Amino acid sequence: MAQRRAKPRRRAATRRTGRPAARAKATATADASARERILAAALRVFADRGFDGARTREIAERAGANLGLLAYYFDGKEALWRAAVDRAFGELAQELADSTAPQPGDDERRVIERLLRRFVAFVARRPEFMRLMNDEGKRDGPRLRWLADRHVGPMSNALRERIERAQASGLLPGVAPVSLFYIALGAAGLVFSQAPECAYVTGVDPTDPAFAEAHADTLVRLLLRD
Repeated sequence: MAQRRAKPRRRAATRRTGRPAARAKATATADASARERILAAALRVFADRGFDGARTREIAERAGANLGLLAYYFDGKEALWRAAVDRAFGELAQELADSTAPQPGDDERRVIERLLRRFVAFVARRPEFMRLMNDEGKRDGPRLRWLADRHVGPMSNALRERIERAQASGLLPGVAPVSLFYIALGAAGLVFSQAPECAYVTGVDPTDPAFAEAHADTLVRLLLRD
């Protein structure tokens, strides 16, 4: 009588369980990392070259990314510029939100001081942000209006309310809020947007954390009243 062949044993169904999910997670993490590198590089290149002078190939090189990834993530240079600006303003908005979050023993003076210090720290870390804003802010056009409508206008309106309250309580000088806003903006950020000039002329690197902290101290002493 013919001997029956043994049926092949089935491999355990659980052997590969979780691997597709793990691979998908790793891919998503890598994609997010590449996208963040591209946006960070894009902000620097747009700040250095201006929108018209910026080249996507240089952005890809600085990001250490394939040029095709830029086309994959962003539909053209304009979309990349907007995404880079959105990312920078998102980071700034978080800094300002953290600085105004209530803390034990808070009063209005402490909140404004934190605002000033966090803003200085931000532009010291991101001098390209100030350079890009200075460049785009000097000419009217679609990009300026997009910036103003989406980011600058809402942020300045929220800060203007706090400035007016601080002026009413005597914490800030009683000058036009618009003037005070741009005086503070220039005093806080100009040295960082002009960092190469400052370093060449004075030998001081303004992006050094110690200088940035001292600069914030100076700004607080100049603007805030006891």
